[in-house]
Amino acid sequence: MIPQRLSLLLIGFALAGCGTSVSQAGAENTPLPAPETLEQAETLWAGHAMDGYQVTVQQTCFCPADLRQPIRVSVSAGEIVKLEGLEQPLQNRNLLDDQRLTVEGLLQFIEQSSARNPHRLEVAYDPRYGFPRHILYDGHKMIADDEFRYELSDFRAGGTD
Repeated sequence: MIPQRLSLLLIGFALAGCGTSVSQAGAENTPLPAPETLEQAETLWAGHAMDGYQVTVQQTCFCPADLRQPIRVSVSAGEIVKLEGLEQPLQNRNLLDDQRLTVEGLLQFIEQSSARNPHRLEVAYDPRYGFPRHILYDGHKMIADDEFRYELSDFRAGGTD
């Protein structure tokens, strides 16, 4: 009788331990809230202090088609070390604004754009790292061709290939 009770007690402790692990695993999978302000995003981004990263940037603008394709950007120490057009070679590389292809540059673009009181500026930030995942900018309601859209995806922190 005592061995059975001891066995039940041990099984109970084992199950209790499993329950704790499941609860902790669930807490790790809880979605993080995305930063709502530029200041929050910059703080989150700076807190990661990355040496380098890779990200795919796709811009929509009044520009040549090869610049509107997804572009894989590799950054090290804040500088672009590699650009690759994912659909075709970059023919108009000289027309690209390198500042708007790095996270740091896009955060600065958001700050400068906001100070100009644009017709429209919408930004959605990544909840884990704080980089802008989506930027929609329209400087003036009545001026055509001043709109920009940036979509950032496939982010990878760390060294560049």
